Amino acid sequence: MTEKIRTDRIYEHARYTSLYDLELGNFLEDLPFYRKHLPTQACTILELGCGSGRISRPLAAEGYRLIGIDLSFPMLAAAKINPAASAPHYAGMDMTALAFRTTFSAIIAPYNTLNLLTRPEDLRACLSQSHHLLTENGILLLQIYIPDRELRALKGKKRFQFQIFDLPDGSKVIKEILKSTIPQSCLVEITEQYRLRFRKDQPNEDWQYTYHILGHEFAQWQEILAAQGFHIEAAYGGYDLAPFVPEKHTTLLLAAKKSIISPK
Repeated sequence: MTEKIRTDRIYEHARYTSLYDLELGNFLEDLPFYRKHLPTQACTILELGCGSGRISRPLAAEGYRLIGIDLSFPMLAAAKINPAASAPHYAGMDMTALAFRTTFSAIIAPYNTLNLLTRPEDLRACLSQSHHLLTENGILLLQIYIPDRELRALKGKKRFQFQIFDLPDGSKVIKEILKSTIPQSCLVEITEQYRLRFRKDQPNEDWQYTYHILGHEFAQWQEILAAQGFHIEAAYGGYDLAPFVPEKHTTLLLAAKKSIISPK
C-alpha cells in the first residue's frame, strides 16, 4: 500500500523537514564562502530562509550572533533542537516583510532562497528591506541558481534527474526531479517527487509538489541588486570560489555591499 500526497506547500509538513535534512542537513560546502566575506569580529547576522539551521548553527558556534527566519514551522522546530549556549535565535517570518527594529552587519540567503521570490514586487521588497536593515558597511551574501544553457535550449521540455538515499534501517528514499523553463518568462518550473520505500510495517509514501523559481541570468541579477542599492564585490561560480563565468556556472555566490544611494 502506498499513500500518495500532492501539495504545493510541502514545507508545512514535518515529513518534508526530514527529507530536507536527509539531503542537505550535513551539507556545509558553502560555509567557506560565508566565512570569507563575513566580518572577522563578532557581529549580528540575519539569515533568510534558515531551514533547520544547517548554516546558522556552525556560524553561531564561531561567535556570531545569528537570527534565522523561515516560513516553515516544522523546519524552525528542528532548528531549535540545540541546547548550546551559542544557539541562534529563530522566528517564523516572511522574508518580504522583515519586522526588525535593529540593524545587521550581514544578511545571508543561502542555497537559492532568493530564487523563490518569483514576483518582482516580492524580490524588490526583500532586497530593499535588507538594504534598510544593513549597517553602513553591511554585506549581503547570496547563493543564486542560474539555469544552464542546455535547460534553456529545451524550450519548455522537461529534464529528468533522480537521487537515491539509503536509510539506516534499510529503507530508501527515491527523489525524482522534473525541471523545465517556462517559455516567454523568467521562471523555471520544478516538480519534485519523493518515493519513500519503507522496510518496516508501515505504508510507503509518495510525495509530489510543483513550484517555480526565478531563472534570471547573471546580468539581470546585477541590475536588480544595483536598483536596490547594492554593488557586487565578488561573484563566484562554485564552492571552490572560482570566479563566476556566465554560460558555464549554474551556482552563483554573490557578495554585495550596501551602496550609499537608496534603493529605487
